[in-house]
Amino acid sequence: MPTKEEHIMMVAEKLFAANGYNGTSVRDIATKAKVNVSMISYYFGSKENLMEELFKWRMEEGLNFAKNILENNELNEIQKIDAFIDNFVNRVQRLRDFFLLVHTQQVISQNKNIQNFLRASKINYIEINQKIVEQGLEKGVFTIRPSYHLLQCTISGTIFNAMHGMKMYKEYLKKHNPDFDEKHYENQYFQEVRTHVKSIVRAMVGYKGE
Repeated sequence: MPTKEEHIMMVAEKLFAANGYNGTSVRDIATKAKVNVSMISYYFGSKENLMEELFKWRMEEGLNFAKNILENNELNEIQKIDAFIDNFVNRVQRLRDFFLLVHTQQVISQNKNIQNFLRASKINYIEINQKIVEQGLEKGVFTIRPSYHLLQCTISGTIFNAMHGMKMYKEYLKKHNPDFDEKHYENQYFQEVRTHVKSIVRAMVGYKGE
């Protein structure tokens, strides 16, 4: 069960994604979360601080999982890469509201703390993937040393673009595929995203295994 603070952040996340940061008031959040405005002030101080804590919480959550993958000695290097991609896609599918906020904040945000959170998070992901690939190169699992910042750009950019284009691609598939399965479309779509990104990364690192 989420804590009271996490519950408030989850409600704020949905409202920020639906109405925008400026279009969402603290009172809107309190009403939707069924708490007093004073409770939000007690936990977060202000709407801006609430937004910052939301970003910090979600990004630390993702980074902790990535670090656990890096340190998992039961996985070989290609399994670590696959687990990293699987987790990334799962989080984007499950936390679409937050990742829409990430995109918005990268484009228009004036909040320097959030910009710093995003920058530090990206660098951490690059460094984690670099360590995994370097270990694979040493063992001969991989044969190509990629540009690590472009590796991360390829992973995150492909997944984010897939998220933003999902509705459009759905219309395309409905038009061109008479057997289109709308009920299971989303899960099938994100499974295709996982497979697609993994195939690209395998090519970038020169993985020759099965």
